[in-house]
This record gives sequence, structure tokens and C-alpha cells, in this order.
Amino acid sequence: MHSPCPSTNFLSSRYYDGRGITDLFDSPDRAHAWMQTLNEEISFPRSPFTPTEDQLAQLRQLRDTLGSVYRDTLDGDPAQAAAHLRTVLDRTRITPGIVVGDDRLHVRWTTDSHDPFEELVAEIAVSAITAVTGHAATLLCKCEAPRCVLYFTRLNARQHWCSDVCGNRARVARAARTRRKSHPAEGSQPKSEAHNPGGRPSGL
Repeated sequence: MHSPCPSTNFLSSRYYDGRGITDLFDSPDRAHAWMQTLNEEISFPRSPFTPTEDQLAQLRQLRDTLGSVYRDTLDGDPAQAAAHLRTVLDRTRITPGIVVGDDRLHVRWTTDSHDPFEELVAEIAVSAITAVTGHAATLLCKCEAPRCVLYFTRLNARQHWCSDVCGNRARVARAARTRRKSHPAEGSQPKSEAHNPGGRPSGL
């Protein structure tokens, strides 16, 4: 399940998969597949495209900067967060527009350019502003699961993880720590048995 917040989803293009960090921006084709999936699920980005290598490098840099914005916000350093956010906003020109929905009005931020890359950067910039300001900033959290690098919007006071997968991993890690504390000598052996000719080394 993806977050409805575009900028948070943008950061989620780099994540811990249980073995190591996976980067969906390591190739133009994978980046396009990421955009296509999100477009189908949350209509972001509005215009999926296959980025050039140069655009891909810019997206990775933008993601690093946005990660700093989120991190500074959670660290209680709004001045630094603002400085990083300004570098994102300086990257694009954004114009508000009003869209009539089925039962209400919606705002859609656009750029003077119809370039899908510029549109993507604009969507991310506007979303980031919303995510780290006002009441929304108080709901922003970093996932507490081991080695996870993702953020999420906390809609429930009991929510501590970005996904059920991370929640399960955190519970398994907690159970393992509890077992180690309850049985500190588990897996150890007397010194007289430490030398085990022909056998496997202890702990392997």
C-alpha cells in the first residue's frame, strides 16, 4: 500500500527490502515502472515517463535533498528544513489552478512547461510543502523498524511503522532481543568444549 502523499512516495523509491537497500532509480526503466505503478494507484505522477540518465541523476539529488527536509523537520530544526526546501522550490516554477471535481473544488499545481519531468518536480515540491508544514508536520514520522529508511504520516497513535511488513520485522526483532535477554547463555558452551576438532565453529 502506498502513501497518498507524493513526496513521501518519492522518498520511498529507495527502501530496505529485508536484505539491503533497493534503489528504484538505478535505471531509467525501473524509474518508469515505479512511476507507472504509482500513477495507477494514486494518480502520481500525472504523466509517467522514462527519464534520461541526466534526469535520473537529478531525481536522486532531489530525493536526497527532500530526505534532508523530512529529517530536519523531525529533528526540530525548521530553519535547516526551510533552507533545504527552498532548494527544491527554486528548481521549478509552480502555478495554482482550480479543478472542478464531482462534489468539490480541487487545486492542481502546474508548471509553465508541459515537460513531464518538470511536472513531476513540481508535484513533489508542492507535496513536500504540505507534508512538512502546519498540522501535517506533526503527523510526520520515520519508520521505527530496523534498518528501514522510510517516512509515513501517522494517522493512528499506535502506528510506528510505514507498513505491515516493517511492523512484522520489528516484532520479530523485538522477540529476538527478549529471548537473548531471557537466555543470555543460550548458544554458549563451557570453555572445555570450545575446542571442537572436526566440528563446526560455534555460532556458524
